[in-house]
Amino acid sequence: MNVVISDTAKTKLNGYRDDADHFLRISVVPGGCSGMTYNAAIDSNMMGQDEVIFEDGDIKIVADMRSSLFLDGLHIDFSNDLIQSGFRISNPNASESCACGSSFAT
Repeated sequence: MNVVISDTAKTKLNGYRDDADHFLRISVVPGGCSGMTYNAAIDSNMMGQDEVIFEDGDIKIVADMRSSLFLDGLHIDFSNDLIQSGFRISNPNASESCACGSSFAT
């Protein structure tokens, strides 16, 4: 699994974690105008179908097996734009995305 996370996003993620057992969970769920969207949350409970898709030092990203099918090559960054700051996810597997960039199709 090839997931890239920028240093800026790593620093921001570390600020959200309360302790070393917490990780970022990313799942792909139906929704949005293009068909699929990302759900991301800080979590500490691994489930039976989970797999670690990225690990570097204190940063760990986990996804369920179904979601991980869509996440190979994922790039996560963080932007401090005045109008729309936040995490930016780009996915080379997406064949299209909506205008606002919050959903995608493969």
